[in-house]
Amino acid sequence: MQGLLPNIVFYVFAGLALVSGFFAIIQSNPVRCVLFLVLAFFASSVLWLLVQAEFLALILVLVYVGAVMTLFLFVVMMLNIDKASKRAHFLRYLPFGLIIVAFLTGLLLKTLPAASFQTSVEVSAAVQEVVAEDFVPDTQFVPAKTISNTEELGLVLYTDYVFAFELAAVILLVAIIAAITLVHRAPIRSKQQNITQQIMTRREDRVTLVKMKSEK
Repeated sequence: MQGLLPNIVFYVFAGLALVSGFFAIIQSNPVRCVLFLVLAFFASSVLWLLVQAEFLALILVLVYVGAVMTLFLFVVMMLNIDKASKRAHFLRYLPFGLIIVAFLTGLLLKTLPAASFQTSVEVSAAVQEVVAEDFVPDTQFVPAKTISNTEELGLVLYTDYVFAFELAAVILLVAIIAAITLVHRAPIRSKQQNITQQIMTRREDRVTLVKMKSEK
């Protein structure tokens, strides 16, 4: 029963991820596409939990569903998309899309190792005899401390890939500062109405008396 429950959860949420991803592609309404994509992300996070990658599952929900997809949803809702032309373009480029999907699927299957889908490892009888002869039970053996997936990922990021991690952080910081600077930059050569200057104006600023010589 303990081995049956994870299999049921895997097939249910894997099927849900495939179906929601398929509907995210074929839907004509862009808002529905975004909602189906959010559902696919939730199903994928459950699959990450099944393989004990809880950090990736939480990041998938918090970052993509909570931030990125919310931004996509607001942008899509503000756009005025012509559904008729979109449907026509979808039918026009459908064969090309199927060719690309088939090519990527074949490339993925080609790059995977041949023994990736084997569920068990076969060991010859000679190897089993050697292992049985050389095995000496040790009563003083202390099992190593198991660390979580999050701790292991942090150790790898901040030891082996600390330079790349810090470089990515600096690039993101520069991008944030540049975006804020571009948004709050004063407009150049644009005519704007200054309400305060109009209210605080004086008569001397409006009317100017100029003395001119009379013509003879």
